[in-house]
Amino acid sequence: MNRRDALMRVAALAGATIALPALADTLEASATRRALTGKPVFFTADQDATVAELADTIIPTTSTPGAKAAKVNEIIDVIVKDCYKPDDQQRFLEGLAQTNKLSQDAYNKPFVQLDPTQRIEIVKKLEADDKQLKAQMAPAKSAAKVENSQADLQMPEAKKRYTPFYTMLKDLTLTGYFTSEIGATQALEYVAVPGRYDGCVTLKPGQKAWAI
Repeated sequence: MNRRDALMRVAALAGATIALPALADTLEASATRRALTGKPVFFTADQDATVAELADTIIPTTSTPGAKAAKVNEIIDVIVKDCYKPDDQQRFLEGLAQTNKLSQDAYNKPFVQLDPTQRIEIVKKLEADDKQLKAQMAPAKSAAKVENSQADLQMPEAKKRYTPFYTMLKDLTLTGYFTSEIGATQALEYVAVPGRYDGCVTLKPGQKAWAI
């Protein structure tokens, strides 16, 4: 899978609504610009570093390389720029700011300067905050079962449906990692040219999931 195909797959799973041919060109242009300049196309340098360390906390290096080695932060940078609506982009940036605030409050350091154990604690806090937000939105969601219904239009803006920061981050990290070359060929079982289809295959102990 080349870079263009990988970006398109991440974009599709992220729910991009732009016409696919146009989106492919846009994503490729952003990825090329990032590769040539070595600089993020949407995030600041500090934000990009925070995303890299957050992603690596979610998928750390073990027996296989982690999210930072797979350059997942670069994928997230491009996807947030080209596929996210302004409100979601702003929510993502606010989430990064909140991450550093939690880090400063707890350890008097920004997130990128924390040790692995401290980073895990901050990520747990982000996840807990996300669950709380989803619980608060649940009654509003059940009240508006039909998109653009009268109930939906009357809901306060803060209670309308949206994806919290950590959920966006985790989804992008997992999708970006497992569609990367490292994720697909080292964390997963990869066959460049699959053979015939077998609907029922006996898996060996420790068999990896298959890359798709």
